Amino acid sequence: MNLVSGLVIAGTHSGVGKTTITMGLLAALCRRGMVVQSYKAGPDYIDPAFHRLITGRPCSNLDTWLMDQETVRRLYRRAGCGAGFGVVEGVMGLFDTKPGFGPGGPGSTADLALKLGLPVVLVVDARAAAQSVAAMVHGFATLDPALRIAGVIVNRTGSGLHARMVKQAVEKSCRLPVFGCLPADVVASLPERHLGLVGPEAEHSRWQAYFQLLAEVCEACVDLDQVLAAGRPAGNFPVIGAVLPAGQGQKKVRVAIARDQAFSFYYTDALRDLTERGVEWVPFSPVAGEGLPAGITGVYLGGGYPELYLEQLAGNGRFLADLRHAERHRIPIFAEGGGYMVLCRTMQRETGPEYTLAGLVPAWCRMTDRLQGLGYLTMRVAGDTLLGSPGDLLRGHKFHYSKVTFPAATRSQEAFLLAGEDCAEGYSHYRLTASYVHMHFSAFPAVMDHLIAQCGCG
Repeated sequence: MNLVSGLVIAGTHSGVGKTTITMGLLAALCRRGMVVQSYKAGPDYIDPAFHRLITGRPCSNLDTWLMDQETVRRLYRRAGCGAGFGVVEGVMGLFDTKPGFGPGGPGSTADLALKLGLPVVLVVDARAAAQSVAAMVHGFATLDPALRIAGVIVNRTGSGLHARMVKQAVEKSCRLPVFGCLPADVVASLPERHLGLVGPEAEHSRWQAYFQLLAEVCEACVDLDQVLAAGRPAGNFPVIGAVLPAGQGQKKVRVAIARDQAFSFYYTDALRDLTERGVEWVPFSPVAGEGLPAGITGVYLGGGYPELYLEQLAGNGRFLADLRHAERHRIPIFAEGGGYMVLCRTMQRETGPEYTLAGLVPAWCRMTDRLQGLGYLTMRVAGDTLLGSPGDLLRGHKFHYSKVTFPAATRSQEAFLLAGEDCAEGYSHYRLTASYVHMHFSAFPAVMDHLIAQCGCG
């Protein structure tokens, strides 16, 4: 099979416009009739949902801190099967990484580009600068000689003259092509809210009109032929599926998975890998009033926006009763993020009434106006959980504005202990494991095996 040709869209910093430009490029290339595969660097659920609306293909999340190199390359190649071009949207600034690492460390866009062997298109913000933009581009292009910057897209230029000044300075001083210049405020940025960009679950026609506008802007302002010519095939590594242990993948386990406006944070690659290992996903919608499907051997409640649908969730007595019944009968229940919140006794917005929920986690959940948890986590399994045995070391990430408060007596039932900190995370009891931590299962074959074994042992 031919290697997928592609490139990475990176920014000098967050807020530079790389998400808007990435979506515009995806939409413009799709309007040419191309089959385009998108990817997102780092832990993110929102951008991939928009990518999928544009391309009609699931977006693949790639993360060099959560995943080893083999997994990153496997997911890149598998997702790109059948596509003509790949576009990877970066995360934060090109070289931004975890604390304690130098520029371009694990989890950075630069590290991902190097591991995939892909060139980078650098997005720069030209507000309040002109020829000085060249100095910034020069620094990014020369910081790591192993990294190939293929060209530049200049965003938020103030006038045609301003655009020409920046373009000439970059091309003359940096010997890099400027693929295009986008005027400031030519399109409105996506609206934001506390969990990031707004979701695409509703108003599809509105989003499609927005994507078409982005496509038109990119067609008018960016040399798409130059962008395509800058793409390169990824490194020469084999296409393989998930490596299955002997005998695995034969017996199916039926796992209910909540899929609706309140529960939408799932990694497509992780669900696919679990499917290849023997999981049959049975989707249902708590927001629509549905309960757990019949004949299941496990439950997966992912993250999302349960706080926006508290009336529907609290009013779905069948769903809450089914969860309690499943827990009593030791059917495995795994919940992360929003799913963890729904398993609490009650949930409350910043103001207003408390809503009674499942009560399987003996705690109270309340939304706040401040970020309560953000970033990558390394944690040890505290006890016997659905994800592993005591002492197992795992990696994940979290991002939440809500706060879960436990009675002091339940703290011995934590799911994880954060490595290097005297801090507990989540809750585990018998065959229920819930926490704010989001896992990318593709990075942990042993965790997938353990979870499936728990769901299959009846």
